[in-house]
Amino acid sequence: MAGDLDLLIGTWTVRVKSWVWEYDFRSDGGVTWRDLGSMESGVGNWAATSKLVNMWWKGSTTRESWQRPLTAGNDHTWYEAPYYRGKYRIEKTGFVPPSPTPPSGPTDATRIDAAWDASRSSLRFALNRLKLLQRQIKYFEDSHGSEDAFNELRRNYRRDMAVISRKLLVPSNPMDPAFRSALASAVNLIEQNLALPKSLNAARAGGKCTDPRPAFAWTTPGRKPPDTDLCTSWFGSSADLQRDVVTHEYFHTVGLGDISVSTTANALGNANTMAQVVAFLHDRARQKNSDGNEQMVPPLPTP
Repeated sequence: MAGDLDLLIGTWTVRVKSWVWEYDFRSDGGVTWRDLGSMESGVGNWAATSKLVNMWWKGSTTRESWQRPLTAGNDHTWYEAPYYRGKYRIEKTGFVPPSPTPPSGPTDATRIDAAWDASRSSLRFALNRLKLLQRQIKYFEDSHGSEDAFNELRRNYRRDMAVISRKLLVPSNPMDPAFRSALASAVNLIEQNLALPKSLNAARAGGKCTDPRPAFAWTTPGRKPPDTDLCTSWFGSSADLQRDVVTHEYFHTVGLGDISVSTTANALGNANTMAQVVAFLHDRARQKNSDGNEQMVPPLPTP
């Protein structure tokens, strides 16, 4: 508590009943007082214990104690004199509390860790949804078209089926061979993405980010382990976009490219399409890509 004794040194305003005094503490254990009304004054000494600062005055039986740790203004005090016994108010004169240190912003490493964890979490969620969908489709098939099985499929997996159908360009009927094939391929790609080790570099304007083409990140397609360089624009983007960029870049490591999409094969070979499949499955109210593009019209079912 040595720090509170640093606060003690200097001038204090002391209010005892109707009196207002000024105490001036020195670091050598001396203290003076003066009455701000009558200009009477005196001298004394102070000493500190672990719990109190004690004061006594020359030619007086008055004794005072201030509780530690000291603060710039309080009434954790005791006054003992023939004319008064009790607590009183003290305030450090001219005290300006130190400005609080502003919280430091997240570092590159903490941003990367958060995006990595969020990417892996969204992939695991999407994978679980698609495997449950596969199981429900198989149950419907094995039930020979049971109405209960069909109703459960429609009730619990409307959004999942719509995402697969619309993003992977297959019929909306989950029993259609094209739908089931695309679903199986998506599951396989997500499993490959999840199996990759963490390898994200805060390149900012260096590394592969020296490429003049604007990008949030660059990854060498098909190279394992991944060699993803995160560029300056990535660090200034939203948390959802940072997450989805990591997912996107790791689909490059799986072997997917950046290609135009007009067929199911194109969709399954495009890193952005697969990253958005994961995002739309995970974010159950999402209606557009995390970069704000490709508004879903009509809206996807929710949740």
